[in-house]
Amino acid sequence: MGKTRGLLLPGGFAVAQLLLWWVDLATLEKSPSVTAWLAALTGTALTTHALERRNRSPLPALGQILVSSVLVQILAPPDTMGMVAGLAVLMALFSVTALCDWTVSLGATAAAAVVQLLPGVARYESGSALVSHWLVIVGLYLLASALGAGRRHRLRERQVTEERLTRAERELGQAAETERHRLANELHDISAHHLTSVVVSVEAARRLGESRPELVAEALTFASRTARETQVALRRLVAVMRVGEPPDPPSMTASIEALIAGFGRLGRPVSVSLPADLVGPAAEAAHGIIREALTNALRYAPGAAVVIRAIRAEGALHLSVDNSRPPGGTDGDKLGIGSGRGVEGMDRRAAAVGGQLTAGPRPDGGWRVHAVLPDAGTARQPATGRRRNFTREQRIADGAVFGSLTAASVSYAIEKAVEAEYGVLVCLLLTLLLTAHALPLLWRRRAPWLALGVIGATALVWPVLLGSGVLPSSSANCLLGGGLVELAAVYGVAAYGRVLKPATGPADRGVQPSHTQKRHPSGYRLSYLSVPAMVVSFGVSMTAAFTGDGMLLGEPADSLLVLFLFAEVLVGLVLVFTATWWAGWLMHTRRRRAVGREDAVFTGLLSSTRDVVHSERQRVAGGLQEAVLQQTTRVISAAEAGSPGEVTAATRATLAAMRQLLGSLDAGTAPTAPRKAAVRSAPRA
Repeated sequence: MGKTRGLLLPGGFAVAQLLLWWVDLATLEKSPSVTAWLAALTGTALTTHALERRNRSPLPALGQILVSSVLVQILAPPDTMGMVAGLAVLMALFSVTALCDWTVSLGATAAAAVVQLLPGVARYESGSALVSHWLVIVGLYLLASALGAGRRHRLRERQVTEERLTRAERELGQAAETERHRLANELHDISAHHLTSVVVSVEAARRLGESRPELVAEALTFASRTARETQVALRRLVAVMRVGEPPDPPSMTASIEALIAGFGRLGRPVSVSLPADLVGPAAEAAHGIIREALTNALRYAPGAAVVIRAIRAEGALHLSVDNSRPPGGTDGDKLGIGSGRGVEGMDRRAAAVGGQLTAGPRPDGGWRVHAVLPDAGTARQPATGRRRNFTREQRIADGAVFGSLTAASVSYAIEKAVEAEYGVLVCLLLTLLLTAHALPLLWRRRAPWLALGVIGATALVWPVLLGSGVLPSSSANCLLGGGLVELAAVYGVAAYGRVLKPATGPADRGVQPSHTQKRHPSGYRLSYLSVPAMVVSFGVSMTAAFTGDGMLLGEPADSLLVLFLFAEVLVGLVLVFTATWWAGWLMHTRRRRAVGREDAVFTGLLSSTRDVVHSERQRVAGGLQEAVLQQTTRVISAAEAGSPGEVTAATRATLAAMRQLLGSLDAGTAPTAPRKAAVRSAPRA
């Protein structure tokens, strides 16, 4: 089906060109020669073949069509092969600009314009006629390039949208697993840090109880306080899971410092250096990595000194946690409370924010954890204000529109100037004036109203120049081609006068869009004011230009005749400019609807993802409420009863319940293939 559809355009082109050839033959006084017949048939065949493969090989197709165009213009009777010489080249240029890089497109457009000089030189005797004809061709080629650049931009937008949809669908499919991993990390961090320190301190107090009995009381007090902190943290986590979305992340520097201070109270020498403004995902990941690294040091390197450093460099947070070799050279999990999740959890935290983590032994027998985390806090803030960013294709399209309309208006002006036998200086002045008139089209997307105002103001300068003698008073008709620029300015206001953006964005993904959302952006009717503004500007300018010397259409201009002519001009201009505005507004409406459809799809996917995540949170919250929190209450009761043995047993039972819950989370992931360890290092938790 696709191949058949791809043959429709080339086949239709060949049939239409041959029919036009037969029609044109009837108007010729002399029958074409055999050479002309061969040139026409060969050119049509080559062009048809090139059009069939223009989407697969745009540059070779353009080259083949240019050869055919030159061939038929030189060998065939004049103006009998217009489709091969003109329309086919425009279609090929459109394909090149839409499918190739901008540098290739620019070179192809320039090469096509230069090639078309060859048949022009052979056909036109005077230089002015050649220049005028060539400028028309250049204008058409630039217009085709502008349309192709717009097509390339739309294709890129479609590709980006498809990638976003694919990513959103993938996130929906992985939402439950991702949330399980995140909750497992949270639970592991809370239980490992708090409860491990309880076991370590109570076991140490029991071993030293005979020589230092005061340590038992301190250990029991520490166990009670730590168990309560664990209970509060778990209940806070359950509350967050019950209500849905977690709160906005706070500043993490104070929390990390409190974490390190609590570790230091266990008698460990700790050296720390942190930035004062750690916030955002990188700071949260750093908090979890530091907590896990300290817990591992407590388990595997008792008594070892720990050094924590975090610095910002090149838009990233560089975090390192080093512990020295433990005193006496002992190492290993003697208490048997490791879960085997330490390094894996730290690596997952780093990967979640787009960072990297390595962990392994140091040459001196210690251990080092190093993470590089992208830090949004150091990223350059986006510029504020009214300026909008546009793609390269859009800027190229604006430049091509400017060049196309400039070439068309200058070509018309030169043709009329040559007919009136004006000199080279007048032609140069007209070229400069019309170029300056079209120049604001370069920012018709960024500032369409400003471009409209400048274009209207430059048109009002024309009668002043004619009346002052800078230009001949009879050269007003040379400026009529500038009306194309006014049309482009009105189209720009209608099409680009407002910013297109979806109703929901990354900052408010948790908010459902309102069903009473306004269908049309406020102020859209104001864009129609561009029509009367340009009608009055261009109408007044041209009326004043044509009547500046006191003559109108070869007769003395009286007030009644001028008013009557001005009214007729206004009516005609209103119709033309309104049609142009409507075309721009239709394009704007089409784009707005496309953005709305995309936003509806994303909103639906995000809503489904939230439902899946919320369901998983409810399941984990129920497990915490039923098992882990009850075991934590036993730890508090045993500590208050003054029984170190019961405290140790209850704490181990709590850790076992937590490990069982974590195991149930892993069982729910149901991976399709074994996961490979992301961190290649020596065995550790």
